[in-house]
Amino acid sequence: MKTLVIVESPAKGKKIQDYLGEGYKVKASFGHIRDLPAKKEEVPAKYAAEPWARLGIDVQNGFQPLYVVPADKKKNVAELRSLAQEADRVLLATDGDREGEAIAWHLVKALGLKDNFERMVFHEITREAIQKAVTNTRPLDYALVGAQESRRILDRLCGYGVSPALWQSIGPSLSAGRVQSAALASLARRELARMNHVPADYWRITAQISPNEGCEPFNAVVVSIKGQALVGPKDYGSDGQLKADTTSLMLTQEQAKQIVDFIKGRGVTVSGVETAPFSTKPPAPFTTSTLQQAASKALKMGPKKTMDVAQKLYEGGKITYMRTDSPALSDEATQAARAVAAALFGPASVPASPRQFKAKGNAQEAHEAIRPAGKNFVAPDQTGLVEDELALYELIYRRTVASQMIDLQGNKTVLHLKSGAVGLQSSGRVITELGFTRLYADDSDKKDEQPLPNVSEGAALAAPDAKAELRKTPAPGRFTEATLIKALESAGVGRPATYANIIEVLKNRGYTALVEGKMYVTWLGLLVAAYLAEQFPSLVDLAFTVKMEEDLDRIAAGQMKREEYLTAFWTEGLEQTIAGAKHEAPAVALSQFGVVVTARHEQVVMLKDGKSVPLNLDIVPDSLTAEKVEQIMSGRPVSRASSPKSKGGKKPKAKGRKKPPTTLELPEGGV
Repeated sequence: MKTLVIVESPAKGKKIQDYLGEGYKVKASFGHIRDLPAKKEEVPAKYAAEPWARLGIDVQNGFQPLYVVPADKKKNVAELRSLAQEADRVLLATDGDREGEAIAWHLVKALGLKDNFERMVFHEITREAIQKAVTNTRPLDYALVGAQESRRILDRLCGYGVSPALWQSIGPSLSAGRVQSAALASLARRELARMNHVPADYWRITAQISPNEGCEPFNAVVVSIKGQALVGPKDYGSDGQLKADTTSLMLTQEQAKQIVDFIKGRGVTVSGVETAPFSTKPPAPFTTSTLQQAASKALKMGPKKTMDVAQKLYEGGKITYMRTDSPALSDEATQAARAVAAALFGPASVPASPRQFKAKGNAQEAHEAIRPAGKNFVAPDQTGLVEDELALYELIYRRTVASQMIDLQGNKTVLHLKSGAVGLQSSGRVITELGFTRLYADDSDKKDEQPLPNVSEGAALAAPDAKAELRKTPAPGRFTEATLIKALESAGVGRPATYANIIEVLKNRGYTALVEGKMYVTWLGLLVAAYLAEQFPSLVDLAFTVKMEEDLDRIAAGQMKREEYLTAFWTEGLEQTIAGAKHEAPAVALSQFGVVVTARHEQVVMLKDGKSVPLNLDIVPDSLTAEKVEQIMSGRPVSRASSPKSKGGKKPKAKGRKKPPTTLELPEGGV
C-alpha cells in the first residue's frame, strides 16, 4: 500500500476506492475520533483530580482543551494508526468545511502523523472530481481548525456552565447552549405572545364582480365607506383594543348586511385602473438552509431528514457537498444548468449572459451551492433513485437549472371600484412569460394570480353576489421548522449546517413539539426560557448571540486573539454570572386565568389558590382556556388540543373595548 486515504464514512469510502483503484487504500474515520470528554469516565486518570476536568477545558492555562478518544472509537483509531505507519502517504479526505478540517487535524494528532500527510478536498464524489483532488492536495488549514476549536470551546463553556443551574432550579436532563437557548427564547416569545393575544372581531365584506360576457368573474374587497377605511387587524393591539390613533371605521352586523345588499342591488363602477409590468428573478441555487426550507414546504421533509437524505445523495455521487453557505455555481455547473434549460424549453429560456450568485458577507465556506454532481446533470428519471432520495434530488435539480432561466414576467393590475359611497378594490396578475416557473415554482410565485378583465374607467359592472364575514384578529403566527431556520439565518444566529441539529435538540429535550406542522414551546420549554431570561439574559439575547458569531469569525480570520476573547467571555463574564445565578424555580404567570405554572420537585405544576397540580406537558400552552384550567385543577384529564385557539373552549374576549372613532350611519335607501 502506498497511499492511505481517510474519509469520514464507509459509504463514501467504497465509492472513492472504486475511483482510485490500486495503490490506494480508503478507510473511514466514522466521523470525529477525538472530542472533549462527554462523561467523567472518559477523563484520563492523570487529570481526574483537576478542578476543570469535568469541563474538559483548562481555563487557567490559556483555555487548553482536553481531547480524548471515546471508547467506541479506540479500535478504529488503532487500525488507522497501523495503516498510517505502513503507508508512504496519508491523504486526509474529510469534508471540506470547518468540522471536516478539525477532524483531519484530530487524525494527525491521534495517529501520530508527522510530515507524510496532506489534505485532500473535494465537493462532489465523481470520478473526475476525486482524481483531480488526489493530484491537487493542500496543507492543513489551521485557521479553519482554530475556528472550529474556538466554537467547540465556547459551546462547552455555555452548555456545561449553565446547564447545572437548570438541573438545580427545574429538573435533571435539561440543557442550555449558545445557539440552542437563543432559538428557544425566540420561540418562547412567540408562544407567550399567542397566549396573551386577545382576539377582536371585525367585518370583512367581499363581492363577486361579473364583467362582460366571456370573461370570468372576479372578487373584490370592500376597503372604505365614504372614503374612510374599514377596521381591520392592523387597527387592534394584542389586547383586543382598538389602537389609540386608529381612524378606521367599525361596522355592526346590521350595517355589514346593508352594505352587502346595497352592492348586490346597485353593482359597481370602475373608478380607476392601475397596471404595471413586473418581473421576478429565479431563486438562487440551494444553500444548506434554503434546501431545508424548500424541502420542508415542498416535500414535508423535516430539516434532519432532509440532511440525512442529502448526505446519502452526496455520498452516492449524486449531488455536491450539502453543507454550504454559498449559492454560487462553478462555471461548469452554470453551463450544465443552461444546457438542460435550453434542451427542455429552447434557447430562449436562458438569458444571454449566465446568472451569477454570490454568498452573503458572513458566509463561512468557499463551497459551491448544492447542485447535481458532475459536468452534465443527470435527469431525475435517469438516476435510478427512488422515494425520498429521488424527490430531494429532483428538487435540487429543478432549482439549479431554474436559477439559470429567464425571469417570470407579466402585468400587475389593481382595479378601484365604487358602489355609491362604498369603495372596493381587486388585484390580480396576468402572466405573459412563465420563465423559470416552467421548471420551479414555490408559493411566492403564485400570489395574486386572479385574472382580471380588460376594463376601462367608468365601466359599470354587475355584482351578483356579496357576503360579509365576521373575522377575528389573528394571533402572531407560529414558526414552522423552515421559518425558524429562515429567522435564525436572517438574524445571523448560528450557522446553517447546525440548524437541523438545534431543532432536534429542542424537540428531544422536550422544549418544543409540533402541532399541525407548526412548532410550539411546551410548558417545560417556557420555564427553561423564563429561567434563562432572568438569570442569563445575554445567553438568550439574539444581538449578543450574533455578536458572538462575529467575534468567532474574527478569531478565525486572525483579527482577534482566542485567549483574550475567551477570558473576557468566561472569566470576566459568564463564570461570574453562573456564580451569582439563583437556583429557584421560574414561573410563568397566566393572570387571565389566575394561575401560575412553575416547577416543584422536578415536575411542572400549575398553582391556583395555594393548590398545586401536575401539568400534562402535552397540553399546548396557547390552547389553555378557563374550562381547561378548571379541569386541570380538579384533576380531570385534559386532551391535547390539535388546533390551538380553535378547539377546546373560548379564549378570553377583550373587555371594555373603546368605541370606534367614527360610526357609520346608513341613510335610508343605502350608501
